[in-house]
Amino acid sequence: MRKLVLSWSFALAVVALVPAATGARPIKQPLHPTGVDANAEGMAVASIHAKRNRGTFRVRGRNLKPGTTYGISVAGVRIGSLTTSTAGAGVARFSRPPRGNAQPLGVDPRGKLVEVSDDQGEDVMETDMPDDTADQGNVQCCLADDDGAECEETTADECTAEGGTNMGTGSCFPSPCPTTPPTPDIQCCLPDDAGPECEEESAAECSAAGGVDMGAGSCDPNPCASAPPPGIVSCCISQGDQGQQEGQPQTEPPECERLTSTDCADEGGTASSAASCAPNPCVSSPSGAFLDDSAAF
Repeated sequence: MRKLVLSWSFALAVVALVPAATGARPIKQPLHPTGVDANAEGMAVASIHAKRNRGTFRVRGRNLKPGTTYGISVAGVRIGSLTTSTAGAGVARFSRPPRGNAQPLGVDPRGKLVEVSDDQGEDVMETDMPDDTADQGNVQCCLADDDGAECEETTADECTAEGGTNMGTGSCFPSPCPTTPPTPDIQCCLPDDAGPECEEESAAECSAAGGVDMGAGSCDPNPCASAPPPGIVSCCISQGDQGQQEGQPQTEPPECERLTSTDCADEGGTASSAASCAPNPCVSSPSGAFLDDSAAF
């Protein structure tokens, strides 16, 4: 009897040490410095439980500029920020569903490029998060459920056999399956070579398309464009005289560059209130006032 009890105790202990098959498997990946700050170090950790549509993501950094806010981007879309302490260290926490002071997580970072950019807009650290190799090749399968549909990552054949709807390859986080009742449209940022595009659509449609859920709201203004780094201005820098025409000086219009206020002053430039250098806000009228390029012709 004693041997039987010991055997059961040992078996239970072994089971307790084995992670549950349905549990989230944390994925850790070091962040590599890009050369902007050679001393920068960091780590990205993703823990995604796709079947339950839950997940957390953490980005840690150290040896960074003290008291500075850094942008965190996934697949080219800025999803939040990290602010360093006086020691140059900081952590950004993301969660879905929302938890505590964590920032919202609207994308599965696994298999995607993660970037940390400084207050000048330069990438300081980056890494390619590894994918969940055990599920590579699986599809997003929506199976009928009381709440609309539940997503499972299965093979295409298994999805068909279970009577599910194949939503294509991808992660079940966030869930691409429709809910009952339907949820309001969200701001969906779709990665693009020319910069992320915003579409107002359901969270399910956004996830099925591989987009980033930025939450409820409008696409005007575009929430997918990288937020301008703090302290950056549109700086109008004079190009000087470029020769003469019919006895009159021929002056090139001032050039616009996105610089910090300090750098703008060092270049002898003038800060413009324009949020962008396109179109050039530094083209001047005969009276000397700045105009857009479109107004100069």
